Amino acid sequence: MMMRKLPTPPLPPPPEEETLLSDFDWIGDLGVGSFARVSKVRHRRTGAVFALKMSNDADPRREEEAKVLRCAAGSPHVVACHGLLRGPGGEPGCVLELMDVGSLGDLHSRGVAHLDVKPDNFLASSRGEIKIGDFNTSRILYGGAGGELPLVVPLTTGTRCYFSPERFTPGARAGPHGAMAADVWSLGVTVLELFLGRFAFARGLSAAALELAICHSGPLRVPEEAEASAELREFVAACLQREPARRATVTQLLKHPFLTRRDIQVSRRALREIIVDSL
Repeated sequence: MMMRKLPTPPLPPPPEEETLLSDFDWIGDLGVGSFARVSKVRHRRTGAVFALKMSNDADPRREEEAKVLRCAAGSPHVVACHGLLRGPGGEPGCVLELMDVGSLGDLHSRGVAHLDVKPDNFLASSRGEIKIGDFNTSRILYGGAGGELPLVVPLTTGTRCYFSPERFTPGARAGPHGAMAADVWSLGVTVLELFLGRFAFARGLSAAALELAICHSGPLRVPEEAEASAELREFVAACLQREPARRATVTQLLKHPFLTRRDIQVSRRALREIIVDSL
């Protein structure tokens, strides 16, 4: 990959002045995770509605998400961050675009690895838009003087059932190519799950059994008996290569017939219909 300086556009807050937690009224909870709580809130002065993500603690590692969001600012495929604030205990918070129901290639082109790609982190709107969100474990892949030096980042955080085999190595770390390859594996598992309508692995597996299934069992593929197109089978197989160097890159995947032969507008209309039917 050609090394380059990362863009660092500013993040505009909803109001013009400093964003404060007291500027928002709570509407309801959207979700609670291990590291953060996401709530639906309304900005008191403007009436605009946002998703407010507050970390559960003031751990400095949570600051990484804000850095990643700055790198991704302006991408139409990433949930927009409209402001940053602090909770009463100093815990960081992000005022995010509300997806009322999140592209990986765009993130990689900006020098960011997501490192927690899974169905839960792709968010849909009633307009048929899909954007990627939740950057708790994401890492910026270039830094140093001028922001052009490749960095080695940890691979051991995230959701283990979407881990690529190399991420199970204790203390696993990788440079930009390895981190992006880890995202591609997770994307493959995500696509496989969406096709199957269930988890790719049996529920309730122990940590040891999950590692065995991912690292040492037969190849993870679309089942032979499934009614799947050759294009889908090839796309998933290109993602789920156990050797990182053999996995397709996101740039290559975007040129795969499984994607290029799809009509985006038809797909978007179908998604809108699914969302409306589920409300």
